Amino acid sequence: MSDFATKNRDHFDKTAKSYDAKPWQKKLLGQVAEDLRDHRQWLGLSDLRAPDGPDDTKDVEVKLLDYACGPGSVSYALAPCITASTGIDVSTNMVAEFNRRASEAHLPNFRAMVGDLCTLQDVAEDFHDPSLFNFDFAAIGLGFHHFEHLQLSVDRLFGRLRTGGVLFIIDLLERSEDPGLGGHGDQDDFVKESSRTVPHKHGFSREAMEGMFQAAGCKDFDFIVWERPVVIGEGEGAFEKLVFVAKGTKW
Repeated sequence: MSDFATKNRDHFDKTAKSYDAKPWQKKLLGQVAEDLRDHRQWLGLSDLRAPDGPDDTKDVEVKLLDYACGPGSVSYALAPCITASTGIDVSTNMVAEFNRRASEAHLPNFRAMVGDLCTLQDVAEDFHDPSLFNFDFAAIGLGFHHFEHLQLSVDRLFGRLRTGGVLFIIDLLERSEDPGLGGHGDQDDFVKESSRTVPHKHGFSREAMEGMFQAAGCKDFDFIVWERPVVIGEGEGAFEKLVFVAKGTKW
């Protein structure tokens, strides 16, 4: 496991139970979930539980790979649109939190497991199981800036999709005037500690994301920036960031 992966594992093992406990965290994650659901059709998803939905969605299977899943924020935001979610995270405690929430929400087809698909070393044998391929969607929700090997990560996740499957990445937009995570003065303890696990503190541009998706062989790349900025932290050290979603389809 790389140095940054180890830092992330240790940090999120420590903070798993309090990850969304503070008011600013609840607001940020709630806002992201709301914006994600509002853009579900753009992603190619629909509400499978709507009583007046089209007949051709009644018996459909929609499988999501939620990578760097944390407690499952992306999976639970999209629960009405998918039939199964497999979460993967390097943090044992985050995986436990994901599975606890799935149990409490009575979602037996939601499960998470500990692992690292984006390591330079060989991927663990457990992850060669056929059930961990041919996903309809793969997602990284606000975790990409924590990754050390960006292109490898995009390549590996495209490799887990079926042909026609969609990878989407939600993350922070790069802006030239922004000092980046960890550079906004007196910050919330969680933000301060978390910034030490981040190799890409400024976020990402459309051009950078498109280049990685194209290098992975995707088609139909698209990129949107949500209108509402998120507020990270609280008090004098709080700051705003714009959030984007990049998506592409596997050939």
